[in-house]
Amino acid sequence: MNTNLKIIIGCLMVICAACIAIFLSVRNNRESSKTTEDENIAKSDTAAIKKVHNLIILDESGSMSGLEQVSVTGVNETIQTIREAYHENPEQEQLLTMVTFSGQPVMRITQHYNSLNIKEVAEMTISKFNPNGVTPLWDAMGNMCTRIEKETDVETLVLVTIITDGMENASTEYNHKSIKALVDRLDQAGWVFTYIGANQDAVYEANSMGIRNAMQYNSDEEGTKAMWEQERNSRKSFYSRTQTIKSRSQLKEGYFEEDNE
Repeated sequence: MNTNLKIIIGCLMVICAACIAIFLSVRNNRESSKTTEDENIAKSDTAAIKKVHNLIILDESGSMSGLEQVSVTGVNETIQTIREAYHENPEQEQLLTMVTFSGQPVMRITQHYNSLNIKEVAEMTISKFNPNGVTPLWDAMGNMCTRIEKETDVETLVLVTIITDGMENASTEYNHKSIKALVDRLDQAGWVFTYIGANQDAVYEANSMGIRNAMQYNSDEEGTKAMWEQERNSRKSFYSRTQTIKSRSQLKEGYFEEDNE
């Protein structure tokens, strides 16, 4: 074997050894990262719930016209339900973030309450709900969830309530794939998502986004009023369950089930 061939073979062996070392290092790092992630999820799952951050994302597109009063009344009665939960269990802080969304010609997210302690929340007025435009649902969900995520610690449980009388038709920042990936990640982190929809198969739409809890309603005055009442009953039950469960995973499903009331 000539000298040049020996050199080439030697170089190849060095390169192969380096590649193997890099591969093993990357694999070990991934395994270590996955282990850390699993440990963090487990820690979050059993952490005491000292705060509930209520995130309400409400459709304000044009199809909600005519339902202004019943919608605002529903919001205010929900605020009262959250306030009552705090009075019943003052050791568990209740925060509220609520936005409405529409889009014409560009997305509009109107922030009515921003991470406010429920003790500081005033009632919403009818003048602040003005339906118009189209339905950038995914953009509203993506923007608000990523923002809340940045300020959430292990002792905070985030309850996301999405209410819409129509399907997504206008988002530009998020698509179906990216919003599902976001919901899946936050679900793993212990968030609880609920989806309330009209003029659609709400259960199918929710499941397609990775949301476990869904409810259908009729988008007229009577149906909207009944929807808000049922949501409040489910919310009361949910708050009670947060005080008795040992694992947050027990809260992820069954939000609208009557036997949880």
